[in-house]
Amino acid sequence: MIKQIIKAAPVVAIFIAWFYTYYQGLVTAVNIWAISEIFNHCFLVIPISFFLIYQKRAQLSQQTFVANYWLLLPLMGTLLLYTFAVVGDIRLFMHIATFASLPLLIWFVIGNQAAKVIAFPLYFMLFSVPFGEQLIPYLQEITTDLAVPLLEMTGIPVYRNGLYLDIPEGRFLVAEACSGISFLITSIVFGNLYAYVSFNRLPKRLFFICISLIVPIIANALRVYGIVLIAHLTDMEHAAGADHLIYGGVFFAFVLFLLIMIGERLRDRTEVANPQKSTPSEDINEKSISVDSTSVKNSPVMACSLLVLLFVSQVFWLSSVTNNKATLTGDELIVDLRALPFVVKEKPLQKWRPDFSKASNIQQGVIKGANNLDNIELFIASYLGGEGELISSMNKLYSANRWTLIQNRQISIDEDKEIQQIKIVSPSGQYRYILYWYQFSGEVFTNKIKLKLYQTLMAMLGQTQSSAIIALSMESDKDMEVVISMIKNKVNLIQDNIKD
Repeated sequence: MIKQIIKAAPVVAIFIAWFYTYYQGLVTAVNIWAISEIFNHCFLVIPISFFLIYQKRAQLSQQTFVANYWLLLPLMGTLLLYTFAVVGDIRLFMHIATFASLPLLIWFVIGNQAAKVIAFPLYFMLFSVPFGEQLIPYLQEITTDLAVPLLEMTGIPVYRNGLYLDIPEGRFLVAEACSGISFLITSIVFGNLYAYVSFNRLPKRLFFICISLIVPIIANALRVYGIVLIAHLTDMEHAAGADHLIYGGVFFAFVLFLLIMIGERLRDRTEVANPQKSTPSEDINEKSISVDSTSVKNSPVMACSLLVLLFVSQVFWLSSVTNNKATLTGDELIVDLRALPFVVKEKPLQKWRPDFSKASNIQQGVIKGANNLDNIELFIASYLGGEGELISSMNKLYSANRWTLIQNRQISIDEDKEIQQIKIVSPSGQYRYILYWYQFSGEVFTNKIKLKLYQTLMAMLGQTQSSAIIALSMESDKDMEVVISMIKNKVNLIQDNIKD
């Protein structure tokens, strides 16, 4: 017993070091699992993975464990990615680094041959990463694109306005809850696990995984179509309010059952008993194989010591980066409204309601036009001296409860100037155009991902500077090019007065 504890001590030390190193990534991931129903299943991923590894204990005990030192390179890559993510508060990168390092860690310790035995459980651990919410807008579009032709084929008159569907009996919005993202992610995880358990050949496994990806997307479109159809047939008496959730839950349960039935039809049949392959006495002997019979080459103490040293070094490096970041003196506003060659009447913007509540300074108001219909609204959220997070999922350029996105594209102001333009619509059919860009270190950014990565890189180099989002908006039913040309003039004037 004491010998087994001594042998297990280096491995335990590795997992303790891993837990301490990636503690912040683990905590933030668990918080997301608990809060978002999309990722509730992630609580089961790691336990299932280790259970699948436990089922392979007999095969593993017959393998020779040879530490693969080449895996120190990708492990160092995950540590670098994790440091980058913590400095920039990029949760997705943080979670990828955390849960990619765990299977790499096990692979490093047991070596290539043993890792092949448990290849799927190691791969399955990656489903712990809470990823997929970014697909919601695309799934909303796909669902709407599929539902509209189905309604037209049924003879139901329908008018599509963005994500709104108007039928004679009422209006429906294909909202985020109707995107089917929760069922899609769960179906993909289930499809991978079911394919591993049920099929022996890789082509069959890949085929079933593809089915688990396609079926929920089509099923969600049918669900939306069914809800609108029921509302049409019952004059909105049913399929409204809580009925969305009830019908949706029942339908998805049926689709999941259908997916299982498809899998059962394709399942590889195995013989119940085969004396040539196994006997009860052999099974007992196989289960009784102890860890002592496992052949271990190289020194496990050396391999574990290298990993612990690597983790400890990363902790000190991360502490050094976060504690010694040089903060530049950038306390002035990027845009001074008083210096602009036009008058901005400062007042809260109530209609499109941009929300950057954690900004250091918010400037908002109206630029008066020739008449009230030509008024242009201005919004600037500044983050001074690198404080706060300009790029954050908490920041909203418009209220999603009041507006639906129709168009998002990049437009040119001059030959060397580009900004982002979006078009949104209200439930009443009122259109609004918003032109915006990000300002950082004297440079203009239209892609928030590029800006976030650049900000993080500068922070790792010890440089933090003021940043801001600048947006101009106009509510109008005029031709889009006419509206944009009216706003472009103000964009040029603002950019000419921006402080580097």
